[in-house]
Parts: sequence; structure tokens; C-alpha cells
Amino acid sequence: KKYLQPQNRFFIGGESPWIKLGYGDSYPVFPDLTMNGKRIRGFVGSLDLGKFNVDIATGSVTRRIGSVIGTPFPDSMLIAQQNSDNTNATFVPYDFPASGRRWVKVNPGTFDRRLFVVRTGFGRRDDSHLGLTFLKSSDDKNSIELGIRPMENIVLASDFLLAFDHRNIEITGQAAFSATNKDISKGSFSNAGIDSIFAESDRNTIRSIRDVFSRVITVNEHLIPLAMKNLPTLSYETGIALNYFDNNFRFNYLRHGASYESFGQSFLRTDVIGYNISDRQRLIGNQLFLSGGFERLQDNTTKIKASTTTSTTANIGVSYYPSINFPNISIAYLRNANNND
Repeated sequence: KKYLQPQNRFFIGGESPWIKLGYGDSYPVFPDLTMNGKRIRGFVGSLDLGKFNVDIATGSVTRRIGSVIGTPFPDSMLIAQQNSDNTNATFVPYDFPASGRRWVKVNPGTFDRRLFVVRTGFGRRDDSHLGLTFLKSSDDKNSIELGIRPMENIVLASDFLLAFDHRNIEITGQAAFSATNKDISKGSFSNAGIDSIFAESDRNTIRSIRDVFSRVITVNEHLIPLAMKNLPTLSYETGIALNYFDNNFRFNYLRHGASYESFGQSFLRTDVIGYNISDRQRLIGNQLFLSGGFERLQDNTTKIKASTTTSTTANIGVSYYPSINFPNISIAYLRNANNND
């Protein structure tokens, strides 16, 4: 149905020990901050040469849905039409010189959104490695007749794994910087446009940003970030894992910027900074598991909110998986609290 996003799924692919190629609907997995769980319809591929590997995905993540344009009505009915509408439609002037000013109700369509992401890895995938990722996604503003605020997004990211003692010690990390333009319909700034919007002291800085970044993303007043104070679009995570004595210990520290955004990642919680700790002990021949965890996160990473909210979560649990024909048993307790000033 042309007024819905695609419901059917298809995929065809082939692979060998060192290369994989496919076309259709897939959910490619890249570092979590960049892309994970997003459906893409297009080409995916990976090359694995041992200590050098490449992953790539390109295609459509949102297909075009045409706008719906209503019947013109006179200017005198505009307020009544707006009050009776509950569809978030847009009302657009539609002038007829012979009959006076008229309006039409427009339900804006959805732009065709294309996405391209590539990751280059140095080191074996299952051992210590370093990865560099680039993602670009943009709406095709010419794909529909009438739409609202076509957008564009880029992400530059890096990830690493340091593994020791047969991966009983793992140190992981990833960092990503995003830039998102919320309205690319008018293109990048002109010099005159910069002069009309920004104070004289900021104009040279904005021109420098435009000259550098306009090669990869549209630069205008809708670009986030235009200022780098408190790095609102920077996100990073780092952690350590220890696996000894039938014990799994994890510590992670994270910071997700308030304005960080990746069009390939729809499920990331933003504007948080903090840490989490977890541990799981295996006992009685892997039949009894004792687990516990603690997490402390704060928002207001850009320091612009009136107050900072601190969220803490603590949990403990015990699970028994008997080797005989008897039900598994799990008992757990969790406590969550949110506090601010």
C-alpha cells in the first residue's frame, strides 16, 4: 500500500569464508552508537581478511509516501477548518485571483530517506581490534511534492576492543560525534544569510564551519550543533569485563550527549552520564546463579536545565536451574529511584 511503509520483507545473499553480499531487507549490526536494529532495504556486504575487515550497508530506511492535498476552501473558513482538524495537517495558501484568497489542507508526506554506513576494522573481529565508522543519511527533498523539514545526519565514530588471557579480560570502548540538520530545504548558508542572522563576532566562525562541513552536510541555522559548548552531540562508552573463577564482572561508564542522534539508531537513550556495575557468580556446576547490579545515571549533560535528575537502579537475584526434571526457579529484587533538587 503506497500510503504505508513497506510491510513485506525479502532478502537474497551469498557468502564465503571471507566475503558476504546481500540485497533486500536486513538489520545490519554496527557499533551500538552508530547503527543497530534499524531496517534497511538495499545492499549489505562485508569483507573479512583476518586483521583487516570492512562492513558496508546502503539503501532506504524510509520510503516516500506522497502528500495528500485537500479541496480548496475560502479564506473565511480557515479558522473553522483549523479548529476541526486533529491530524496535524498544514494549511497552505492557494490563491485564485478571480475568486479571492483560498486555502488547502495538506497532510504532508514522508520523504525517501537514504542511508550509507561503512566501518573499517583493523584486527580480528573476535580479538583485539580498532574500528572506524562513517554514517550519512539524508531525506530526498524532491521525492514528494509537499513535505515538512527534510533532514540530514552524519556520524563519525570509533570503537575498540582490547582482549587478554583468552578474552577473560576485555576492555571496550566506543565514541561517536553526530551532526544533524533539521531542515535542509533551503540549502547551506550564503554569506548574506550569515550576516543577517548572526552577530558580527560570530560570523567568521560560522563561515569557517560552513566551509568545512558543507562538504558532507548542509550547514544552516537548523544544524545541530552550531556551537561546541559542552559537546551536546558527543557520545561515548567504555567498560571492562573480567571472567574468572566462574564469575562474570562488568563495569561500564557512559555519556550520551543531549543532542546526539544517528538515523541508524532509534533506541538510544540520550542526555545521560554515569556508570553501571554488574556481577554474576556460577555455583553448583552451573546450576545456581547469584547476580547483582547497580546503575547511577544523571541527565543535564549540557548544563542548561534548571535541575539535574539522578536515577539509581539496584538489583539482586538468585536463579536455580536443576539438572533433574524440576522447574527452574528465579527470585529477584529491583529498586529504582529518581531524585533532583
